Amino acid sequence: MRSRNAKRYSLLLAVAAMLAAITAPATANPLVPGGTFTDDDGNTHEGFIEAVAAEKITLGCNPPANTNYCPGQGVSREQMATFLVRALDLPATSTDYFTDDTGSVHEANINALRESGITAGCNPPANDNFCPNKTVTREQMAAFLVRAFGYTDTDPADRFTDDDTSIFEADIEALAEAGVTVGCNPPTNDLFCPRNPVLRSQMATFLGRALGLTPTTPPTVATANLARIYFMYDQPSGGPFLAPVARYLADPATPESAVDLMLAGPTTAESSQVPAFGSEVPGGTTRNGAIDVAAGVATVDLSEEFDDGGGSATMLARLGQLTYTLTAFATIDEVMLELDGVPVTVFSSEGIDISGGLDRAYFLDTGVVPEILVNTPAAWEYVSSPIVVTGVARVFEATVDWELLDNDGLVLTNGFATASIGGPFWGEFTFTPNFSVTAREVGTLVVWETSAADGSRTHLRETPVWLMP
Repeated sequence: MRSRNAKRYSLLLAVAAMLAAITAPATANPLVPGGTFTDDDGNTHEGFIEAVAAEKITLGCNPPANTNYCPGQGVSREQMATFLVRALDLPATSTDYFTDDTGSVHEANINALRESGITAGCNPPANDNFCPNKTVTREQMAAFLVRAFGYTDTDPADRFTDDDTSIFEADIEALAEAGVTVGCNPPTNDLFCPRNPVLRSQMATFLGRALGLTPTTPPTVATANLARIYFMYDQPSGGPFLAPVARYLADPATPESAVDLMLAGPTTAESSQVPAFGSEVPGGTTRNGAIDVAAGVATVDLSEEFDDGGGSATMLARLGQLTYTLTAFATIDEVMLELDGVPVTVFSSEGIDISGGLDRAYFLDTGVVPEILVNTPAAWEYVSSPIVVTGVARVFEATVDWELLDNDGLVLTNGFATASIGGPFWGEFTFTPNFSVTAREVGTLVVWETSAADGSRTHLRETPVWLMP
């Protein structure tokens, strides 16, 4: 039984923005494990669902989060109108053609569809109704698409045996000739199932084929390439502080690809979520050449913009982002900085001494590392049970409390962990919470110190993660 926490820590407002960023260019952050929606994993139509989502033909079925696609639901006539208007970019109209769609969120698209001549209505000959809530059958879908895309049937072959009595038989044949449908009983495919409802998953494939889109199947967690990129993150207890973000790459993560992502800054989704990720790295900073890694030391050459502007806190933050991003790789313990090929021993006009190199310990007392820092998992990382949670803390009696929340803010599991050293010193902690979910969903890992004075939560750290079944 899941217990309810008094405060809902799940970052639900960020989910829609995070999913919108999933289809960013491959150089930034390609399709992540499981893809845009949580309820179509493994569906045979998932590739085309992703394709139409990338084109903004579908947004999802559970606004405002829109984490679900509802692949097994039938497509209503009003939804069909919106699909086609978005797919064909049909112009709007001020004419109100139908009397039964008032108040529908799809009304404008229904009227646009009528204006285009793709639909006439559902109650001939008057046709002043659209029947927006009725489910579209496969034969009706054929008629919609044939009108929308102008398909014709020039092949006299009768492809299907079960549509001979359908008034839409010609449309069905035209749709098949266009390659938009192959049938409903593979591998024979001599049936069309004309009176079956069109499912949302099937509709994605029909539209994807009609538009010539390429189906894109998301990688699995096992085949994804994870990089942990450090930015600055606000928390209820203050900040911004260093915190990692998970980025999934098309190719294995390298120090070069990780630094490039760090220099590029947070995605629009990451910077607009609540709390937001930010960066203290000046815009325009670039990497010069490959990063040399030898004996655990990474030498990275950046452009001179990296030294531009800011006070000591800003300068330490950008050095921290660089150092923590690189030392997330097991082969790197320390970072040496060059600017345009010149080794740096004193950084910026603030006179920050980095002659001995930069490691994670360098930043523990600089104000850029929070009293509790969770290094793994990173924000928006895909995690399976048990999660390996690691971090550093400077807390009373070396004790951190934690809980794992599901998408509804319910406590899946909780406990406490003991750091290797207690305050006023820094210590490392590790714990491995087990959990169980039936489908992929957003969860939140919450870690804090319990105040000895009043029992309140202090130094609170919240990390949104994807929980995998």
